[in-house]
Amino acid sequence: MAYNDYGSEGNDSEGEMVEIQVEAIDFKREYDLLVKVMRRIEAMVHSYDSFVIGDPDNHMGWHFFTLYVSKSLIIRLANLLGNEFLSIKGKSMEHKFVNLLARHLKQAGSKARVVLMADLMSSKYGLF
Repeated sequence: MAYNDYGSEGNDSEGEMVEIQVEAIDFKREYDLLVKVMRRIEAMVHSYDSFVIGDPDNHMGWHFFTLYVSKSLIIRLANLLGNEFLSIKGKSMEHKFVNLLARHLKQAGSKARVVLMADLMSSKYGLF
């Protein structure tokens, strides 16, 4: 099954980005692992320059930074993996990607936590 049409906008997901918050104690180590994992994912789907990492914010020993991932990368990955991607836990493609990313980071030895930014902004977490 191919994901040619994404979300309610539908026609062009090339410029759209998914925001993922990354939480880490050892910023340099986790940053390097994140870049390594993301470059490996990009190479899988032959898509390059499809992610950006924002500047870190330090609070009480933790580093928080945002990973911006192109929606087109997620769609290409879903198309490549097919049913394997569909079987990943998550209610949307973004949630499935975050869970896949978390799994890849853990396999690489990372202790960082990744959370979809949209979830942090929802009332589910009591922020609004």
